[in-house]
Amino acid sequence: MFGSSSVALGAAGLKIIDLETGDQPPTTADRDATSVFNGEIYDLEQLRAELEQCGYPFRTNCDTEIALYSFVEWNTDCFSRLRGVFALAVWTESSRTLVLARDRMEIKPLYVARWNGDLFFGSELKAILIHPQIERRLSLAGLDCYVSLNYVPSPLTLVEGIEKLAPGSWLKWREDKLSFDAYWKTPSADSCQWTLDEAKEELDLLLKQSVSEHLVSSVPAGLWLRGGIDSFILLRYLAARSSAPIKTFSISFAGRGCDESRYIRQVAGRYGTEHSEYDLNPDSNLRDTIEEFAYYSDEPSADAGALPIWYLSELKLVLTKKRAKNHSKRKISDSHAYVAGRKA
Repeated sequence: MFGSSSVALGAAGLKIIDLETGDQPPTTADRDATSVFNGEIYDLEQLRAELEQCGYPFRTNCDTEIALYSFVEWNTDCFSRLRGVFALAVWTESSRTLVLARDRMEIKPLYVARWNGDLFFGSELKAILIHPQIERRLSLAGLDCYVSLNYVPSPLTLVEGIEKLAPGSWLKWREDKLSFDAYWKTPSADSCQWTLDEAKEELDLLLKQSVSEHLVSSVPAGLWLRGGIDSFILLRYLAARSSAPIKTFSISFAGRGCDESRYIRQVAGRYGTEHSEYDLNPDSNLRDTIEEFAYYSDEPSADAGALPIWYLSELKLVLTKKRAKNHSKRKISDSHAYVAGRKA
């Protein structure tokens, strides 16, 4: 937790990099800037080497500190350098400026609300709604999008007055004034004029690079398998990078037409994985699970595969004996929560 007369920042989340010293929020050596971070940066080694050449002293090996010093060195230009999934906030005391940013594909959520001259933000709606004076009013615009599209696109949410920061963009808050800008936009398809062979070679290179970057972690890596070609392709690249058997996990629907377990077992056997399977049968306690899933989802999901993935996550936690100690519905779940804008 970090607090001053103008800002309060807090983080509560799972650690992926630097389990021993990666506590948040880190601050710069001069105590002028501090950051909270939800996500993972895949090119952290390259960024760290470059920042060390610039003279920055690192006290940890975590990507949160790398994101902080990247912002100190390159300001908002740093976000285009960060390869990964993230929602982050950086507070600079000398300029009394808060900057928020979100990854390109909006993998990590980032909610923002303004009330009475203050700015509230978090990676969950609950982090904002916990404030007693934030009203819980249904957004009809968000509801219209949900029933039409089966999801609520940015910047809308289902709560009036709370918005999602757009993907690939940043927000700056200073002296009660907000400014926004995009640091990344979807490339135009016209800019890529490759032959089929060139495209296949480029895709192969990108998949190798992406899988390799995702393996940078202080915790063991595993893979969720489904019956589609996408997860099988990822397993192929992962197996090529791993010298030890890979842990794989899947959901089965025994005796039903949607069951893909036969294909999953064939692929798991081919690559010699340590495979674990959970059968989602009609007797599963769906009512309690759906209630719990809805709480942690914040906004409704029309994805038919979302609930099986929830069960799959439960299976992985049981097998690795790392189930979260606090599973109370009265607490904010394992994600980052921030509040900013305390009046001076």
